[in-house]
Amino acid sequence: MPIDFFSVPCNNLQGNCQSEPIKCLQTIHNNTFGISDVEGGNNVPAKINAVNPDPTADFIVENESNINVTFKAVDWCVPIYRIGTYDLEDDGRVVTQFSSDSMGDELIKRCEGFLQYDNSIVFIEIKNRPGGRGWLKGVREKFEETILSFKEHHPNLASQIKNPILCNPSFTGPHQNETLQQRILKDKIGLEFIRQNRITI
Repeated sequence: MPIDFFSVPCNNLQGNCQSEPIKCLQTIHNNTFGISDVEGGNNVPAKINAVNPDPTADFIVENESNINVTFKAVDWCVPIYRIGTYDLEDDGRVVTQFSSDSMGDELIKRCEGFLQYDNSIVFIEIKNRPGGRGWLKGVREKFEETILSFKEHHPNLASQIKNPILCNPSFTGPHQNETLQQRILKDKIGLEFIRQNRITI
């Protein structure tokens, strides 16, 4: 069945869609707001922190253009199942092998969510700690599969997708594996991820 990335409410009983006023699809008008994933380890989708966002824990959005900005949570919110033969461990994998559905047996790797504004879509992954040796590879895999699925199910919006952003406030220096992971992502989806803790719109 087709996947609607914009569908609400999510069916995660622990999710933000189950409580007010937080939603896993939310349009924000604030000049500055944060996106937090502090409860991600508890299967809870990322959420908006619009009141006094903590710059040390959240991804910060500075809306200097004063335009409508929508955030949609994906991880723990949009069920996306792998039904194709796409194998992240196969260096020879090709995009035509990727296929996803709203039902299945194995969930794909999903990033936190995406921002949508002014004909732009920016996928975001938040890490509050390095998370072991392979954390950067894991981030790239999340971007890779989430964006491939989004393009598959929303092809009319594919041209709006910009470079995805990795936010990891606890990791500030260069990573020895970063250039390699950026190159792999660009080879698979045509975009490199960038690492920064805020975006100015």
